[in-house]
Amino acid sequence: MWLGGFPETFCTDHWRCRFVATAADGEIAQRDIVALLGALTEAGVDVIKTENLCTFDGVKGFALGQGQ
Repeated sequence: MWLGGFPETFCTDHWRCRFVATAADGEIAQRDIVALLGALTEAGVDVIKTENLCTFDGVKGFALGQGQ
């Protein structure tokens, strides 16, 4: 949102987080995602949506986030 914005622009408490693999192979197992979601839920964080960022034959099938 640009400073000053537009009258029709409003703020929400909806946040986005992107978790990436730190291992050399870049792999994240489904059980790791489930464990992370479980830990977030236990901490009182409402998870409203998930998207897996996949690669295809070593090519990213997703756009990089701002600043990546």
